[in-house]
Amino acid sequence: MEHKNTVPILEKALDVLEYIGASEGAVTLPELQRNLGIAQASCYRIASTLVRRGWLEKCSGARYEIAPGISRAAGKIRFRLEKYKPLQPVMNRLADEAGFPAKFSVREGDEFVNVCSARSRSGQFSFSDPGFRQSLRSIASVSTIFLAESPLADRQRLVPAGVRAHFRELVEQYRRSGCCFIHGQTGKDAEYPFDTLSFPVRRGETLAGVVSFLSLPGGGLEDESPRLAGVTAAALPALLDLL
Repeated sequence: MEHKNTVPILEKALDVLEYIGASEGAVTLPELQRNLGIAQASCYRIASTLVRRGWLEKCSGARYEIAPGISRAAGKIRFRLEKYKPLQPVMNRLADEAGFPAKFSVREGDEFVNVCSARSRSGQFSFSDPGFRQSLRSIASVSTIFLAESPLADRQRLVPAGVRAHFRELVEQYRRSGCCFIHGQTGKDAEYPFDTLSFPVRRGETLAGVVSFLSLPGGGLEDESPRLAGVTAAALPALLDLL
């Protein structure tokens, strides 16, 4: 049924996108025509237009699949870094009280994103800038917490086979202590020359994000974990009010 003040051909194009987006794989035009009730000529023109705009791609067997170009239109809604800017004053106070650089990370899909960084009083170094993304496949204190609280299927899919034993050790540490600490590497060619300590931020039973602290290897971060747990807990109400 057509509704007043809508554009019928646009409605059909959106039906095509939603149908393909919900399908497990690429679909054919006859399948779209049959299941959406779109005439053959209209279905062909819609698909051709969406391919030209980069929202669909034509695959082998005359099938159509969602194309990466659609993410340009959806990206603004999919993830907006600006919404986390109000966290900055709280994170600044947290880093000052902790005496270590701090950051707040959230999960998006198979990645975690640094949405707010704060320098400590010394200001010698800090975490990566807001917007930095890292795959959950990369074993880190942040990814350990997100994966530890994910379904088993997620862990099996995302944790590389070569690091599963190490990951299990980190998860056991996290479940035992309520935080995750990872030693940084030493030496001039170290890939990650920092110690990191991370704590979960929960709203009820939901993991809303992860707060992390940073130091040079052996900089006392691990020994300070009980104090930093208290500092983080005290900051949680203010953080959760802004999320």
